[in-house]
Amino acid sequence: MARTRKLSARQRYDAWLEAHPALACLIVGASVALALIGIFAFVTFSGFGASAEFIYNQF
Repeated sequence: MARTRKLSARQRYDAWLEAHPALACLIVGASVALALIGIFAFVTFSGFGASAEFIYNQF
């Protein structure tokens, strides 16, 4: 009976990246864009884009 070696999570991840380079690039790009949009929306609509005096008065 032959023993099969179980792949580690890193090996499975690397194999998936090697098999799907375009999809991996798309996922990374979408994640970065979503993070930038989230940061922009937070700064714009939360009041943290206001003057320092306004921010300090919140605390």
